[in-house]
Amino acid sequence: MPEYKFKRKELTGLEEVGSMIARARWDWLKALIAFLYLYGCRISEALKLQRRNVWIEGEYLVAQIGVLKRRSGKGPYENVPHLIHVSTDAPFVKDVIIPYLEKIRDPEAKLFPRTRQLVWARLKELNQLISPHVFRHDRLMKLALAGASEAQLMDWAGWTDPRPAANYIRSTGRLAQELAEKVY
Repeated sequence: MPEYKFKRKELTGLEEVGSMIARARWDWLKALIAFLYLYGCRISEALKLQRRNVWIEGEYLVAQIGVLKRRSGKGPYENVPHLIHVSTDAPFVKDVIIPYLEKIRDPEAKLFPRTRQLVWARLKELNQLISPHVFRHDRLMKLALAGASEAQLMDWAGWTDPRPAANYIRSTGRLAQELAEKVY
């Protein structure tokens, strides 16, 4: 197998995220870090979430995330929010996110009433290499490595264009490895 030029340290592994959550001083920051880690949404999308946009449905924590980066006039899904289901058994759901959600009673209240700049600064205090978008990139890379199809990545990320999904799948080298396993 050839060596790929695209290699970087995983910045949002389970241990590092757990360490960041443990060091965070505020419950809102702990919940936001866990949310970004599990859902991989953009920081602007997470900061727009209201309490009514996140609920428990059976064994899943469901988030209705409005995609903010879709260009207007680019198809029927330009302003349609998408639902992302994460198991309630996933890390940080029962011990960080759900207790934080239970404190917010008003369904119209924002989950994270902070600015992007403040979140950026607080994350840098915990880890200089972390930015909010790193969580999104790492989540999508993990999904691609786990075998997600283009359609699944598009649905998770809220994309209407298949090119970013294809880029994630291609950058993992997964397809080339699967082909090599079939040939040899």
